[in-house]
Amino acid sequence: MEDNNFTESEAGVPQGGSISVLLSNLYLHYVLDLWFEKIVKPKLKGESYLIRYIDDFIICFQYREDALQFPKSLEIRLAKFSLTLEPSKTRMVEFGRFATKQSKRWKEKLQTVYFLGFTHFCTRNQKGNFMVGRKTEKTRLSRIIRKVCDKIKVIRHWSIKDQMIIINQILQGHYNYYGMGGNYQGLRKVYDKVKIYWRKMLSKRSWKGKITWKLFEKNHEIFPLLQPKVKISYRNMQTYAML
Repeated sequence: MEDNNFTESEAGVPQGGSISVLLSNLYLHYVLDLWFEKIVKPKLKGESYLIRYIDDFIICFQYREDALQFPKSLEIRLAKFSLTLEPSKTRMVEFGRFATKQSKRWKEKLQTVYFLGFTHFCTRNQKGNFMVGRKTEKTRLSRIIRKVCDKIKVIRHWSIKDQMIIINQILQGHYNYYGMGGNYQGLRKVYDKVKIYWRKMLSKRSWKGKITWKLFEKNHEIFPLLQPKVKISYRNMQTYAML
C-alpha cells in the first residue's frame, strides 16, 4: 500500500517496510549467519568474524588467502536463495595493524571501511598502539546538516523556544547514534553548521535586517542548542567489545 494505492508484488518486500527488516533477519540468519559459522569457519586457516546488521555485513579474515577464496563461495551460496551482492557496495579492504605497516612500507594510502553510517579507519591510541578509529561518514554528515537546515527553514517563523525544541530533538537523535569515542569533531561540525544557519534564518524573518552575533548569543543563552556529547567513550567501547 503506497499513497492509498494497493499494488500486488510477487517478489521481494517493500523497501523501508517494517516487514522487510524482520524477514531479512530471519532469512539471512539461515542463509548467511549459520552457514558461515558451521560450514565456512571450520575450513579456514585463520580467525574470521561476520558482523551483520539486517542486509549489511562485514566479514573479517586473519589471512589474505582465506579472504581471496571466500567471495566465490559466497556468490554460490547466495545464488541458491536468489540473492546477489551489490557490486557498488562490495569490496575487499586490507585493514588492521599489519595494513598500517604495509602502507608505510609501500607508501600507500590506508584504506577505510564504510559501515552503518561510520567511516572506520586505522589509527593509534595515546599509547601508540593500533586501534580502530570511527567518524561520521561524509554523506551521512551532509544529510543530517541538510535535514536540520531544511527543518529550520520551514519553522523559522515559529517562536524561538519552539524552534529550539524541534532542532534539539533532531540533534539529540544524531548525538545518540554518532556520539562514539573519537567522533566528537563530527558532532561539533553539525552543531556549528546548524547554529550558523539558525542565525541566518532568524535574520531573514524580519525587515529589520540581520541579527548580530552578539544579539544571537544573548538569545542562545536563553534558548540554547544541545552541545555535542560523546555517549560512548573509548573505555566503554572496549568493554562492549569484550562482551
